[in-house]
Amino acid sequence: MSEPSRISTGLRRGLGLRCPHCGEGRLFRRFLTVSACEACGSDNTRYPADDAPPYLTLFLVGHFVVPFVFWMDKAWSPALWVMFAIWLPLITAITLATLPFMKGAVVGIAWANGVTRETARQ
Repeated sequence: MSEPSRISTGLRRGLGLRCPHCGEGRLFRRFLTVSACEACGSDNTRYPADDAPPYLTLFLVGHFVVPFVFWMDKAWSPALWVMFAIWLPLITAITLATLPFMKGAVVGIAWANGVTRETARQ
């Protein structure tokens, strides 16, 4: 069996919120603050992950949640305030829970492809 590709390794480590280089150290210092790896010293802050993670998170959450919103509206026809009271906090919580994993995945893919902030500007 062959060794896993660099992209799948970076993606797996990023989704695990680990350093894409070594897979041991933490990727984030705080909620979404990318930090240098405490295990191998790799500077993970050089990988761009600015706009893609929120876009991917909203895309993913929207595609999972919106069908249930429509189903609930069709099945029970609740008042609009009930829909807002249920779905807005739920969507907010799911989005905030998913965002670090998406940012980790983007950092992992950037690491696998050798994309840094310097190469992205060129």
